[in-house]
Amino acid sequence: MKRLLVMILLFTLLCTACGKEKSEESKETTKETTQEDQENGTEEVNNTTTENSEQAEETKGDSSERIYEPQFIYDGETIDSYQDSIPTYDIAFDVPNYQSVEEGLTKLHIRSGKLCIAVTFGDEGATGMALEDVFAATEQSFGWAMDSNLEGGKDYHGIDIIEQEEVTINGVDCLRFVGEIDGRSPSAPDDKTLWFRYHVRGYAFVKDDIPVTIIGVTLDNGSDGEDYINQYTEEVDHNVDELMKTLRDKKYFD
Repeated sequence: MKRLLVMILLFTLLCTACGKEKSEESKETTKETTQEDQENGTEEVNNTTTENSEQAEETKGDSSERIYEPQFIYDGETIDSYQDSIPTYDIAFDVPNYQSVEEGLTKLHIRSGKLCIAVTFGDEGATGMALEDVFAATEQSFGWAMDSNLEGGKDYHGIDIIEQEEVTINGVDCLRFVGEIDGRSPSAPDDKTLWFRYHVRGYAFVKDDIPVTIIGVTLDNGSDGEDYINQYTEEVDHNVDELMKTLRDKKYFD
């Protein structure tokens, strides 16, 4: 009888020990599983946050990234610039920090009456227009603007194109040309001794269904001397080329 009681007691103790060990193992397994889930969850949240942050930065970068940083000059020194556009159309660009004046459908960016960059646009419906015809579609407005800005009081009597070539700038097909404005005295337009030829370098293109010309003009009539004429010509050629490199659809976000 005594031996039977001892055996029952031993059996009970063994069962209790096994149950406690299994309980401890179960608790440890649950603890490890919970900790692993928490770590995985935290890592997943961190990865998602990082990914969202990178996407936001990428979007921000795309919306503000410049296609070209212009290097405009003034008397050989760097000059500041600002953004401009043709209102209501997908046509934007940077211009040197000159004085701006609107003359009908032409906006003049003028440097001290010595040179300017004239941006002129025409009517809609120009898609498919030959590049050679773009200037003709905008010349009247351009000519009116020149009449009151050519130094020496000269009137605009057309442009003689000396050379031209087709180029593509930022996906836009353009006609680049170099020539001279025929400037004549309003009181004696047939007196050739009073004529003066003003240098021009320009671009003609169609964008957003309208014809556009962007033309740099050396306005000086020679009164400052040949050296200054050359300096103004170099500056206007350089700056109109720099402007065209910034041609795009929209202004950049500030």
